[in-house]
Amino acid sequence: MSPRALTSLAAMLLMVASCGEDDDFARSCRGKAVPNCLPYEVAILESASLTPAAVPVGDPTARVDIRVELSRCEAFERNHEVTLQIRTLDESPRIFDLVTVRDDGREGDTAAGDGLIEKNLENPFFGPEIPADADVVLRWQARAPRDCSSGSCVGGTCRSEILETPYHTGPRPVPEG
Repeated sequence: MSPRALTSLAAMLLMVASCGEDDDFARSCRGKAVPNCLPYEVAILESASLTPAAVPVGDPTARVDIRVELSRCEAFERNHEVTLQIRTLDESPRIFDLVTVRDDGREGDTAAGDGLIEKNLENPFFGPEIPADADVVLRWQARAPRDCSSGSCVGGTCRSEILETPYHTGPRPVPEG
């Protein structure tokens, strides 16, 4: 093979080898800023769940377990947070904020910054607008919180793609009396 053909082949192989590796996550983890994110801030939600199924809406005695796995840049020095919202599936879909959990090693989370959030929380399904005994969608989104350690705040705009999971809410308890 001629030197020119070898050079062309090497260039093609380099292009093929780099395909898919130069996404926002990879660039961020290499210390590059990407749209809306400072270096190292990007996270990818791999999975998220809320158990048990059919938690009774408005039951103050009910508790839930939340488990979130995310891929994050090892060099990121802050802990990501994940917001959980509920989206109704009725004729006029609505979105309600439920709770925010942090990969901070507190309140049941085993280790800060490890990309795994496991928390046991009070029932987040409260309020007259939350549909009872209904199919809904749980919306999860990771965010890199802003950094205010230097006296001025930077960041806080970096958000992951939204991960949606189906869920069915439980009934609303009937008041005694």
